[in-house]
Amino acid sequence: MITVAAIALASAIVVARPPRARVSTPNDDTVRVVLVVDDTTARRSLVRGATLGAEEASHTGALFGTALTLRVETRASFDSALRAAAAGPSGSASLYLVAGDSSLCALVAQQGGSTATPVLDTGCPATSGPPVPAVYSLDARTPAAAATDSTHVELWHPSLERFGAEQLNARFRRRFAAAMDSDAWMGWFAMKIALDLALHAHSTSSAALLQQLADPHAAFDGQKGRPLRFDAATHRLSQPLYRVAGSGDSSHVVAEVAP
Repeated sequence: MITVAAIALASAIVVARPPRARVSTPNDDTVRVVLVVDDTTARRSLVRGATLGAEEASHTGALFGTALTLRVETRASFDSALRAAAAGPSGSASLYLVAGDSSLCALVAQQGGSTATPVLDTGCPATSGPPVPAVYSLDARTPAAAATDSTHVELWHPSLERFGAEQLNARFRRRFAAAMDSDAWMGWFAMKIALDLALHAHSTSSAALLQQLADPHAAFDGQKGRPLRFDAATHRLSQPLYRVAGSGDSSHVVAEVAP
């Protein structure tokens, strides 16, 4: 098992919130996020983004008495984790992120559906047909959104400045000495979603997070200048996209594409 980050502060400042019907235990206020990838090297940018997101969400969550952890699994370690979870509920995930081939994505989706655990698709092959109930996609780079000229479509770009994007890009660059790309943004944003769901649901249980995620009024701030929501019909995040020309350090945004 590869542990990336991040355990929230042990002595958090607790802010009063509505009482709960259940008895509090040490694990009640921990959002346990599991990122499952086919290859940690190939998905390095995604893992880095999720790492930064987990670190920032941990600090924010501590103000509300909510901890957040991130665990990164490969296919083999995920299979082992599922076998271990079958022996007892300890360490079960509150939310899954997944990026990989169709078989890995289907495996995580099946696990999410069988345990009422939300799954955020952060890099799975596009599929047709009705959405899987527990799975919500952050990647809006569908064939329909593809450019017809020499540009390509991205979810994010390191040159973005408005709506706090410049500060986010700077934090990522300071942390990893690298530019924040679309995959890194998805990883960061997924962790922000995980914490937002828990805070709004006043619960860290997977079922409560999934119910909150399915709320058509649920909206999230992805530093894009407008509230971002999942489409109820497709479970795909509705968001601005960016047409980008060039590649690498010479690439630049030529247009913003409205949702």
